[in-house]
Amino acid sequence: MRAGLAGFSDREALELLLFYAIPRRDTKSIALNLLAEFGSLAQVLRQPPELLQRVEGIGPSASILLSMVCHLASRSKRPVEGTHVLKSPNAVREYLRSSLGAQRRERLIALLLDSSNRLLATKVVDYGTVNQASVYPRNLVEKVVSTGATAVILVHNHPGGRLEPSRRDVELTERMRELGRSLDFDVLDHLVVTDRGTVSLRETGRI
Repeated sequence: MRAGLAGFSDREALELLLFYAIPRRDTKSIALNLLAEFGSLAQVLRQPPELLQRVEGIGPSASILLSMVCHLASRSKRPVEGTHVLKSPNAVREYLRSSLGAQRRERLIALLLDSSNRLLATKVVDYGTVNQASVYPRNLVEKVVSTGATAVILVHNHPGGRLEPSRRDVELTERMRELGRSLDFDVLDHLVVTDRGTVSLRETGRI
């Protein structure tokens, strides 16, 4: 309480967190097993509950607590929709990298903006596997119409950590830009996000 976690090792911090989900039990060995299995504290906290439960001593309560840590931290950093202005790819990077880059499931997100680039809403357009996201134009149109957005920034994550946009990413962007032109909204950019960084298709000349 007096000094916080600054003096704790990763193992000690994980051991302390586990204590609240597994009371009346020594959690040191469990913390060591988790770190041995996943390599680091950051990787432990990014695992879904079903993978965490493969480690001896981790049950449903502990696995849910651990998997919620990153999600809650990301949610606490989100700006309030309707008040945040996204003026540049850098602003989008700051907004999304912490929350989307660590996700293990691929998803395509639309940042829906008004004419002043004020964020109206953040909507998931579609989910996919680690290898691809299957995107239906109707999903995006529904989100645009429901919010009255005039501009869209597409963002999707590469859970495998590869920052380089694929040909599929470029083709998807062009398809959505054509859709926007026909329905009077602009697709301003498409960003690929990982936990290592982001790449803007517009900045790299791909659109």
